[in-house]
Amino acid sequence: MSIEDIEKLKRNNQELQEIINNSWDGIGIIDKSTKFVYVNNAFMPILGFSKEELTKKNFISLMEEKYARPFLKHLVVKNKDKKHQAEIDIVCIRKDEKKVYLKITISSMLNRSLFVINTKDITSQVSDDEILDDYVISMHTDLHNHIKKVSSAFLNISGYEESDIIGKPFSSLAHKDTDRIIYKNIGKSLENLQEWSGKIKKKKKDGSAFWVNIKIKPMFNKYGDVTGYTSLMFDITNEINLNDESSMLQEQISTAKNEIEEKNTLLIQQSKQAIMTETLQKLSHEWRQPLNLISIKAQKLELDYLMENNPSIDETVSTLENIKIEAKKLSETIENFQNFLKPKNKKRVISTVNIIDKSIELFKKDENFSRIDIIKDIEVEKDVIVYEEEICMVLVNILKNAKEAIYRNNVQNGVIKITQYFIDDKLIIEISDNGLGIDEKILHKVFEPYFSTKDKKHGVGLGLYTSKIMVNMQLNGVITASNHNTGTTIKISIPIEDK
Repeated sequence: MSIEDIEKLKRNNQELQEIINNSWDGIGIIDKSTKFVYVNNAFMPILGFSKEELTKKNFISLMEEKYARPFLKHLVVKNKDKKHQAEIDIVCIRKDEKKVYLKITISSMLNRSLFVINTKDITSQVSDDEILDDYVISMHTDLHNHIKKVSSAFLNISGYEESDIIGKPFSSLAHKDTDRIIYKNIGKSLENLQEWSGKIKKKKKDGSAFWVNIKIKPMFNKYGDVTGYTSLMFDITNEINLNDESSMLQEQISTAKNEIEEKNTLLIQQSKQAIMTETLQKLSHEWRQPLNLISIKAQKLELDYLMENNPSIDETVSTLENIKIEAKKLSETIENFQNFLKPKNKKRVISTVNIIDKSIELFKKDENFSRIDIIKDIEVEKDVIVYEEEICMVLVNILKNAKEAIYRNNVQNGVIKITQYFIDDKLIIEISDNGLGIDEKILHKVFEPYFSTKDKKHGVGLGLYTSKIMVNMQLNGVITASNHNTGTTIKISIPIEDK
């Protein structure tokens, strides 16, 4: 390297250091024990310590205790061939003993023993969130309308603790005077991706009533998928008198009955149209390959004859046979897809326990269970009117995925737990395994066609996708996937008709 190159490198390093030192974000370098090796100028006012003081400290010594262990977990580099990057929100204690909320991005350096931390002070943002939490009555529910989060303002007005209501159905807080059809109407609006607004009578922890003016709307992720529902409420208890209350309840019931039929029809039409569009877009990619193959073989055969290269009869027959095989595959795919979209069976009366038992029996016919225990947790046995075969097909698909996850991750004592219960007019079935779960980065993709966590030789990625189509279109229900401590839970909600 020439003297000019060395001088240029020094200038570039000086310029880079100048940029880092003048960055608005706190930028530091720590080792695996979180000892500071370097901090830029912006790091000092964030934590209130001088540069000399910081370089004598471990970063975790400045954190609130509950954040230290999660932070250290983010310093574990699992794949040494790829750049390691992670993000975490923590709380630190400044030199003046005040709390500071920080968003930390962690990146590994080339030698993998040092890490760069980019630090943003989000204290003001968190303070705004705390104000909203204290003064805005709000609630967030998942796709199955189970409560996931409530604001402090809601807890104050209702008298509940978080532990009383988290995980409970949204409708469980309805006052006894409220007809179930009101909540059925709300569900239909949300399934139809429509906002619902109106006045609802709700129940406090002590059993007394309070009225809220509520607006509920779907929440979407960056892919356009609905991830849950958010509710904003205003307390109107003092504005409602006894006369208004009686007439309001009757009006709600009358309106709900009229709207449900309209929403049912609209929901089915929109759901089928959306799923058909999405499916055809994604499957068209898979159909192009055999179509291109057919086109290439036909063009080659035509070209051979035009160029008077006259192929032999055997070569011509072989080419035509290959074209027929590919065309047959396409025809079968289309036919199977058409058959799949139409329920082949009629609804029938059956016990929900019998459906689960039948699914397990079908699953066990072709499977090896030497390392897997199946546990059933049935809350209530009930006769319902449903598409039995379609539900069984979905459950068998999910059970197979659970089994494959257990085997793929070499779990020695495999467990699959099937939980069944009812909420309002919905049958809920949860299938949980201890197969170590699915990477959170790809969890949102598990219901996409041709997406698979398995080797190609073990599957093409249509099992959970077909289950989703069947649940959404044929059963008019919802299916979701989530991780728990030791594996994955697939949760299904299906509207049912009582016998």
